[in-house]
Amino acid sequence: MTETPEELFVNSKPVRTLVKLSRRSDYYASALSTEVDATYSHTVKILQRMKRHDLVEFEKKGRKKIVRLTDDGEDLAEIFRELVQEFEAERIPT
Repeated sequence: MTETPEELFVNSKPVRTLVKLSRRSDYYASALSTEVDATYSHTVKILQRMKRHDLVEFEKKGRKKIVRLTDDGEDLAEIFRELVQEFEAERIPT
């Protein structure tokens, strides 16, 4: 199996989680875990770590928590999004 550069550097669950969060204004941890192919408990741990760094915030809605990026989280997600796009552009044959 051949590893691409983005898999080596940015295909980790936290980066994928951050980028996914930047594409929608609200997520539930369970839906997010499905989209980034991680277990629910692993996703919750990632989100808790992100919260400690002020990258995400939670809003209680009924019995569920909605996850949103903070301004700092958005800024960091944009950097990773651009990096991933750069890797993808490098793979496109010209």
